[in-house]
Amino acid sequence: MNFKYKRSDKLIRLLDILRDFSYSDQILFGQQNAGHIGVSIDITDGTESDCKNLTGMHPAIVGVDTLSFQGYEGNYNDLIAVVKNLRRQGVIITLSSHMPNFSLGGDEFYDYSTNITDGDCGRRILPGGDLNEKYNRFLDLIADFASACVDVEGEKIPMIFRPFHECNGDWFWWGKGFLEDEEYKTLFRYTIDYLMGQKGVDNLAVAYSPNGPVENADGYLSRYPGDEYIDILGLDYYHDKPHKGDGFYHRLSESLDIIDDIAKERGMIAALTEIGYRSLETENGYFEGLAPMDNTAPEWFTETLDAITSTAGGKSIAYMLVWSNFSDTQFWIPFATEDFRHEMCDDFVKFAEDPRIKMAPVFDFND
Repeated sequence: MNFKYKRSDKLIRLLDILRDFSYSDQILFGQQNAGHIGVSIDITDGTESDCKNLTGMHPAIVGVDTLSFQGYEGNYNDLIAVVKNLRRQGVIITLSSHMPNFSLGGDEFYDYSTNITDGDCGRRILPGGDLNEKYNRFLDLIADFASACVDVEGEKIPMIFRPFHECNGDWFWWGKGFLEDEEYKTLFRYTIDYLMGQKGVDNLAVAYSPNGPVENADGYLSRYPGDEYIDILGLDYYHDKPHKGDGFYHRLSESLDIIDDIAKERGMIAALTEIGYRSLETENGYFEGLAPMDNTAPEWFTETLDAITSTAGGKSIAYMLVWSNFSDTQFWIPFATEDFRHEMCDDFVKFAEDPRIKMAPVFDFND
């Protein structure tokens, strides 16, 4: 790997751990917001999670997001404490960034009542644009957060930073519908240059994660900012309305094989940076993730693990991450409370205990 900027010793160690899992028989399991948002948890400081309450183990990787900087999905100071507690428990942290649309004057990264193309956000936040200083202030928050998250030895906690994800879609202002490929690359490079060059951040690995499926290497790399800016080659790919014969697992396996080839060629790490069962419309209403009942693929977790590990590319991913359990009608892993046990709990426990899956702790906190 030929990353452009200096990395801390602990970040190098984290990358080594991820690389080791790429060549092992195990895949790290992750969930977004697991340490401070959940349905069955009473404590939101990183010590509980729906996953831990069900299986006895935290996810190996827990995602947090810069949305907390604006008071969504938690708040800035509490999130620092969550990250510290998770680190003490041997959990790897990944920081995604649903950035606000800086041209709207508010905090929303998309707004269904506003034509986001009118704001031209991606171009205006670059040097020479009228929103560049505003964007830099946001990046300063990321730099401050990265520095404030320290371990028990007072050293900065290494994290995976995943900005501008699903860049080949049209649902974010940085997507293909609003920024040309070269403009996107320029924005990505500027962001990393500012954080790691100007601000001196040295504890963030960087992930590139387009939306799936992947048809060929050229398509996957069409918005790729360059080897000197990327550590992890990721993929976001959701299973919509799962049913037998829908072809999802075939497309997933083909996508992971393509990414694995690219990763090996560049000496990088491959990952399934977002995946999940997305029920969408059901007879009982609309549910973004799992439905509370009557799911059409009740053994989805174990079946998905079988599909991922059926090819060399899938076996080579370092980790897979599902999204957040926001509520009892918007959740991505099953949960159990005193009054309710989701119908997919047994399958998830079987998945979590499978020798092909690694849960926390991933390392001793001194690593």
